[in-house]
Amino acid sequence: MRDDLAAALPLLDPRKSWEVGRGKIITGFAQYSHLAEIDVLVRQHPDLRVTIGRDYLIKPDVTVGISPASALDPHPFLHAAISCKWTIRSDRVQNIRHECNQMIRHRRGRQPHLVTVTAEPLPSRLASIARGTGEVDAVYHIAFDALAASVDEYGNEDQVAAWNECVGQRRLLDYSVLADTIARW
Repeated sequence: MRDDLAAALPLLDPRKSWEVGRGKIITGFAQYSHLAEIDVLVRQHPDLRVTIGRDYLIKPDVTVGISPASALDPHPFLHAAISCKWTIRSDRVQNIRHECNQMIRHRRGRQPHLVTVTAEPLPSRLASIARGTGEVDAVYHIAFDALAASVDEYGNEDQVAAWNECVGQRRLLDYSVLADTIARW
């Protein structure tokens, strides 16, 4: 996915200096660079770990930055944070939501596009992450058309309802539109 986005984004918007990476900690981006100072304090004063914790040190699976954020800040701007999950289980959903909530809560400046990319075959499981209160902007499916055909042909009432809900509300999208969405975000 990193390679796919790194190839597509400069073609979709060559005016931006895209930085597509994997496993980069969010403190390396303009909206979250202040968290590096907090981390230094927490490491120097272990008693702060109980109060503050360290769950703000998030490493999204794939990051899309735009460099530089401004003349005043040498860090790139985090434009999108992508969580990649082959399948969706309840524990993965909670991890995704928690990380996105932390990025929403701790940012200084505009929020990045917070998304999940998956190959999960069950619409009911897709709904568990696609539904929500805005922690995740959208879920992109890598086999959207094949899953749509499968749900149409073989889906039971609950699976069809979950699929129609998520797709109808544009919370579940085809992976093929991710690069274009990021370029326009």
